[in-house]
Amino acid sequence: MKFRDSSIPVVLFAFGANFIIAVVKFAVFLLTRSSAILAETVHSMADTMNQVLLLVGIRNGRREPDQLHPFGFSGELYFWSFIVAMMLFTAGSIYSIWQGIHKWMNPQPVQQIHYAFAILGVAIIAEGAAFMKARRMVQKERRGMSVYRYLRCTKKSELIVVFMEDLAALTGLGIAAVCLILEQLTGWLVFDALASILIGLLLAAVALFLALETKSLLVGEAADPQIIQGVKAILGDDDSVNHVIALRTLHLGPEDILLAAKLEFNDRLNAREISNLINGFERDIRGAYPQIRRIFIEPDVLRSGTLRQLG
Repeated sequence: MKFRDSSIPVVLFAFGANFIIAVVKFAVFLLTRSSAILAETVHSMADTMNQVLLLVGIRNGRREPDQLHPFGFSGELYFWSFIVAMMLFTAGSIYSIWQGIHKWMNPQPVQQIHYAFAILGVAIIAEGAAFMKARRMVQKERRGMSVYRYLRCTKKSELIVVFMEDLAALTGLGIAAVCLILEQLTGWLVFDALASILIGLLLAAVALFLALETKSLLVGEAADPQIIQGVKAILGDDDSVNHVIALRTLHLGPEDILLAAKLEFNDRLNAREISNLINGFERDIRGAYPQIRRIFIEPDVLRSGTLRQLG
């Protein structure tokens, strides 16, 4: 079953915005020699590569299962999201901090600073548009949860990455603008270097958050509790089922859930009737939750002390 990748427009929009901004920022850095602008250039370049890797993950995740990968490739998106968190954000963080320390030890005035303020203003508008697009997607899907809780609970790693990098980009631009204004007002050359260091620390914090979240998805997370309860209701409401002994779910990808269940059926049913009943359960579950793409239901007998926690 094919699923529409609703996050692709958000990723593509972020890619276009970040690519254009990175090119313009680099041109302005050549004019100003500002460490803050250079840090923001590296940040935008990292963000642009982020989107490329996310698109690679989305594309590869669509591949059909083969003999070596019988459950498919939908987990590739989690892998590439983890690579984004570990390498690009961290590399951007280390470079920005190093550049800031170097400028701190060798302070130089920012040249033609009006160009720096101009590009910061344009970048804030462009990054703000990208952030609002990602935010609208989050608002649409969080279903009453706080934004923080949604980012912790969602299985869409690409949306976590885009939202957090756009938020970090806006924050970084704000840091750069404030520090350059302070340098202009005070004449202290350390503020440009301080901006680069603060942007690097910001990227490090975002990298840590993304790494922890995508690691959890790679290890394997259960489906949303509402889905689990819905499946339990479908299985347990039939009079032919005495007990739902065990129920386990696993997200193989954002829209690819594996379900395994053990059921105790009524003694009056024969093997053919149990088989037909299981087939009916599979149709009902897929109809209610199309993201549950692989279902394994095993008949069993409930023994004393063997009823397991559902989840």
